[in-house]
Formats: sequence, C-alpha cells, structure tokens
Amino acid sequence: MDNRVKDNWLLIAVCLIMIVFVITFIFSEVAVEDVGNVENRYDYTFQEALERQLTNGTTDLRFQDGYLNRASESDIRQAMSIDERHIFEFLHLNEKVNLTEDEVNQLLQGRGILEGQGAAFLDAQERYDINLIYLISHAQVETGNGSSELAEGISPDGSGETYYNFFGIGAFDSQAVEAGSSHAVEQNWDSPESAISGGAEFISESYVNNSQRTLYEIRWNPNNPGVHQYATDIAWSESIAGIMERYYHDANLETPEIERVYYQGADSGE
Repeated sequence: MDNRVKDNWLLIAVCLIMIVFVITFIFSEVAVEDVGNVENRYDYTFQEALERQLTNGTTDLRFQDGYLNRASESDIRQAMSIDERHIFEFLHLNEKVNLTEDEVNQLLQGRGILEGQGAAFLDAQERYDINLIYLISHAQVETGNGSSELAEGISPDGSGETYYNFFGIGAFDSQAVEAGSSHAVEQNWDSPESAISGGAEFISESYVNNSQRTLYEIRWNPNNPGVHQYATDIAWSESIAGIMERYYHDANLETPEIERVYYQGADSGE
C-alpha cells in the first residue's frame, strides 16, 4: 500500500514538472515572437527609406533666415537620422498624463487663444486616447504660441461666423490661411473647444492610433517612407518634442519609457 502511494506521488510529481515545462516553453516562444515583431517592425533600411523620401515627390522644407526653403539631401538625412533626434520624438503619443484642469491651465498661461482651454485638452485626451501634452505642444507650434491668424479665428466671406484651426490641418504651406480656414469651415470648428476636439480626433484616427504613434513616425513614416506624413518642415517633430520635454519638466511628470525606432539592420542613418 505504501509503495503504491509513493508510486502515485512520484507520477503526480513527474506530471507537474512536465506541465510546468510545457507552460514555460509556450510563454518563452510567445516572448521570442513578440521581440521579433518589434525588431522587424520596419521593412526598410535607413538608406532605402531616405531614397524613398527623396524620390516620392514629397516636399521637405527647412527654415533658413526666417524663410522656408527646400531642404537638401544632407538636411533630410540629418533630420531622419535616429541618433540626431530628440528623445521625445519616440514617446508613444497614446500614453496619457495625469493632470488636473487647473494644472493644465497653468501650463497654458500666456498661450494666446489656447489659454484657459485645460478642460478641452483633458476631454480630447480621454475621448481620443492621445497625450494632452503632445496636443498642447503641437497646437503651440502650429498657432505661433496661440496667436496666428488661423488660431485667433477666421470669418470667411464676412459671414459673421468664426472658425478655428489649431493644428494646421489642411493648411498647405503656400495657402495656409485660406486652405486651413476652409477646412475648419467644412468641419464646423466654430469654437476653440471644437477645434481642439476635432483636431485631436483627426490626429488620433489618422496617425497616433493608426500605426504612426510617435512624432518621428508621424513626420517620417518609416513603415512606408515618403507618404502619409503630417508636415513638410523637417524640424517639425523636433520642435514639438522640445516643447513637450519642457512641459513634462514644468508639470513634474515622469518621462515614460521611450522606444527608439530603428530601421532594418540597426541602421540609424549615421
């Protein structure tokens, strides 16, 4: 009887060891697969992405002496280089921040039309899963610190209705005010709050929660270089990243884990 009990316990122990081994093996395979997906997320080497950027008919500009001029190949290479980029260009923009309305309004002081819009930015973050510090920083760049013509409101054709565009959506470089205000009318952004909400919705659905989740990806789209890029200014993502870093510091926010983007072959453009 005792021998049978011992044999049964031995069999149970062997079975438990086998189960643990199988579970460990399965999870290790999943982990390896996940890491592989991250490492092979992009289909292009840096040089291939650069060549697509240069030959796909995209417009790449740089500010020089107060004017936007065509960027050279060397300018574009440097702007796309991973090692040259601001660390906040790789922050996942669907990561929310925990701030109160008063704290957000404190950050917005002195920001022109954006001042006092803390509730609207908080609502946009919650509704569209998009970082409000990014939204504020982006709006600040596009509106010239909240004081541009598009930001202060346009009343087309003397209609008496005023429309706003805080993110430069549809505002093409050569006709920024005309095209941007026309887009605001089409979207019925007839208040600062609706311009913030509508802009956040567009960026979330078209970029941040649609495979382009970092500033670098929104600007250069390493998954498909040369297409679906938000801006023409080669310093666009870096400008916003610098403002974001200052706001994170001012609001005593911890910098979240940031994943740098690499092209195939660990080629960073250097």
